[in-house]
Amino acid sequence: MKYVALLMLAFVGVMIFTSQDASGQLSANKAFSLTGNGYATSNNVISDTNIDLSFLTTKTKNTVGFNFQSGTLTVEERELTISDFSGSVFSNGKIFRFTSTASDSDDEFTLKALGRLVDKTTTDSIYSLSGTLVDSNKATTKFVYTTKISEYTPKTIASKSDITIKILEGSANPHERTYQDQTAGFRFNYFSEDRIMLTPGGKITFVNEDTSSHNLKSGTANTASRHKTFNPDDKFSSGEILPGKSWSVTFDEPGFYRLYDENYQWMDITVFVFDAPSSQQIKSNKPLN
Repeated sequence: MKYVALLMLAFVGVMIFTSQDASGQLSANKAFSLTGNGYATSNNVISDTNIDLSFLTTKTKNTVGFNFQSGTLTVEERELTISDFSGSVFSNGKIFRFTSTASDSDDEFTLKALGRLVDKTTTDSIYSLSGTLVDSNKATTKFVYTTKISEYTPKTIASKSDITIKILEGSANPHERTYQDQTAGFRFNYFSEDRIMLTPGGKITFVNEDTSSHNLKSGTANTASRHKTFNPDDKFSSGEILPGKSWSVTFDEPGFYRLYDENYQWMDITVFVFDAPSSQQIKSNKPLN
């Protein structure tokens, strides 16, 4: 096992070394998701852990920072909600760090982390992420992740303030759909659009073309579940949308919003509300101290 561990460390070292001349995936004035899995060590116990964040990057003069939107950190089956998130990006996007609060109904933690670029493609980047989680009694949990950072690219960018999205027929019973009913013969969509971008103040009207009623709520994905489930955040709730009826919702504040169907949780849509200038590549080389 010792030789295997040494080989793995050497492999990671080579990957980090070979990526040093590249710029990181992170760019100013964009939206990103960060997901990863790893291990947490506390009281001589090693636990599985995963992290799921959505955030915006902003640029002020020569400093690029994060504007947090939503996220969770799960250690074994304990899910913590992340808030009060702030951070900075350095070395052309190859290094970033952040601090935040992580909490559940039992305790509140201080979360600090440092990420380093390992490798990248044209659409995604791999970062190693390590840090600490300190509870209210000053007990420290150390963690290390392998994470993927992906730019959020909406399928639809609304050119006007209002947009109509259809809840498609058969969404409540996708197992009854046939090969011919599916999009391009491979996938059956539940909404006419499921990933869009709006400017603040934009409105979406959902029209129910299904034969069943639907109930849309806003929330966050439950990363600890093996199945796609969501936890409501109480920002939006449609109530029952009967067949042939509609429901409209206005998004005033910038950020990520995830809407899902309370009864059919395979149905979800992501809305990104953002009003910023065109993105530009990070050129900040501010030191970490």
